[in-house]
Amino acid sequence: MITVTDIANWVETKPLILISFDEKRSASLRESRRGLNHLTDARDHDVFRNFKLPTLCLLELHDLESTECYVGCVIRKQAVTTFQTMITVKMLREINPHSFQEIGSRILEERHKRSFAEKSTVEKLPSVLSPKLSSYLIHTLAEDPNNKRAMTFVATHLPDLGLTLHNNRQTQRDAIHLALKIFGLSKNETTEDITLTTRDSSELSIVGEGDYLYEDSVINYDASELPGFKQIEKDVTGRAIFENNRGEMMVIYTANRLPLEEMLGVDLIYINRTKGNIVMIQYKMLEQEKSGEGNYWIYRADERLAKQIAKMVIPDSLGSSSDYRLNSDPFYFKFVKRRPSVGDSSRSFLISLEHLRKILSSPNAEGPRGGIRLDYDALDGTYLTESDIVGLIRSGYIGTHQAMSSYLAKIIEGVSRRKRGLVLASQKRVSESTTESNIDSLG
Repeated sequence: MITVTDIANWVETKPLILISFDEKRSASLRESRRGLNHLTDARDHDVFRNFKLPTLCLLELHDLESTECYVGCVIRKQAVTTFQTMITVKMLREINPHSFQEIGSRILEERHKRSFAEKSTVEKLPSVLSPKLSSYLIHTLAEDPNNKRAMTFVATHLPDLGLTLHNNRQTQRDAIHLALKIFGLSKNETTEDITLTTRDSSELSIVGEGDYLYEDSVINYDASELPGFKQIEKDVTGRAIFENNRGEMMVIYTANRLPLEEMLGVDLIYINRTKGNIVMIQYKMLEQEKSGEGNYWIYRADERLAKQIAKMVIPDSLGSSSDYRLNSDPFYFKFVKRRPSVGDSSRSFLISLEHLRKILSSPNAEGPRGGIRLDYDALDGTYLTESDIVGLIRSGYIGTHQAMSSYLAKIIEGVSRRKRGLVLASQKRVSESTTESNIDSLG
């Protein structure tokens, strides 16, 4: 979780920027297609020369009778003409007070008050604040809980500072697409403008290639954006239930906090009620590193991995001849390249928990600088692709036996109702006897 102190420390290195738009520019921004989620501003080169990016900015908008203030993330600047440089600002969120003048009135230290008053005059804008004033202002604004939430949200888009949350979003997005494939919806069948509705009722259309889920709160799918499925229930706890024309029901839960990860060490749980099997997946990111021998995708095992593996324990169980499993251990790891190159078809692979344990204990897996080498050459083809795991889950060939699945499903249901973070995908055959209590049992 990003703290106010984290943000204050950041702006001491890359100070806050003040920007103000007159009535005409403000109106144009409000009417633009991307609105407050993405804007660009071009000025003469010397205006932005001293801006150190990426960092946060305060933006003042004007209309005929009032002003509004926003905090946003300035992510880049680039020369766009012989005479002008353009900056890009993302994810603006409203803050209080509603004008630079009112913000200045909240500054108690006299030297900071004078400096802010000078930097926020029309003639000086856009301007950059001093490091100390930037840090002071972050703490001052954060005294308002709404400002604190806005600033911590925007700060997740700063490199390093927002890296952990960024990884969670990337994992969520990938997990959602995998869940949809398991239910027979390929990525190509979903639209890039799926509307996600969060707990605070804000809407984001950001599930296209290369985008991430931006809200910490629970996210539901809009049923109309899932071809072939009709939504029969949705609520703000994060549960969305879908039914397709083959009589199958799908339930997806998604959030950022992970109570089931705390219990089972996993990010995604897939419950196939048709075949009675459960498969659980933990996501890990691969980093590209160079050595004298070439480039490798490396995952560095850490204490967190050890703790997660320690939680991946369930009792042994046997199945009948009609309940056969190739492997009844439900735990798998999916390794995903953090920033794959364009056109890279080998972006991820999956291995079982048992296989990972063998890799971790093998000296042959050691890569550059002691990292665990988990790339395609090191595995020599011994892994599952995404299409492999989808087929095995849907067929019931891997995962827990039916008796264990029934037992685990009750536990998963109870924990998932705490409305904290994972993706839980559940499928069952809908029959005429399906009742509301049956639907509730899905989570």
